[in-house]
Amino acid sequence: MIREEFVPSIFRDPGIPDGEKSRYRVCIAGEPGGFEVSHVVVHERGGYHTTVEASPEDKSGRERELVMTVEQRIGRIDGRLHAETYRARTRSGSTVVSREEVNFADTVHLQFGGLPGPFPPNVMPIAGGLTMLRGLDFADGLVETVDVGLAASVHRPLLVRVEKQVVFAGPAGVFPCRQVRLRPGFAQVNGMLDKMVGSVVPPFIALFEGAAPHRMVQLSFPTQMSMSAPRATMELVS
Repeated sequence: MIREEFVPSIFRDPGIPDGEKSRYRVCIAGEPGGFEVSHVVVHERGGYHTTVEASPEDKSGRERELVMTVEQRIGRIDGRLHAETYRARTRSGSTVVSREEVNFADTVHLQFGGLPGPFPPNVMPIAGGLTMLRGLDFADGLVETVDVGLAASVHRPLLVRVEKQVVFAGPAGVFPCRQVRLRPGFAQVNGMLDKMVGSVVPPFIALFEGAAPHRMVQLSFPTQMSMSAPRATMELVS
């Protein structure tokens, strides 16, 4: 064992039902077409195994030309969620374009700009937000910092702020939701830098069902790191 003692994460277990499947549509404002995303959660060895698939929207019925598949193992310990493994693969037809694999639990890695060490307890693969962010407290004004995994063993702080309650009406129905704002956080480096980044880097805005298990129903995110750039939206379809 690498870790000498267990450190709980901020992510509570929201009680996701076994076999839950969600479908999303991703589109960019003012542009035709989009992406289809599916998210399946099954119970496995006391935790969750999730599968995310994304591919360009195609209603022709032909075999999909481009498919990205992400499989993740998320453990449950004392009612808290912890990222354990991440496996991503992109295929173009029958050809594998790229693969990525990360083992978070009980390992050490070469930290960006530092010495070898374990992953932080609040590490979250970027695709893991569909599951792990459902475990936030969702209390008014709650602010947390998570370490989002970007690529391989590189992870950077992400500031998460729970905001207002809203009612969202979309393809899957009408949901009372809690709005959550996410943006890169640099307070641990310099407070002034953190404020400057917050004023120029557009945030991600997520809506989660107010009732457990707090499924994400919408995610609005920037297509470029510019306040004036068009935004993309991922909405729950079913």
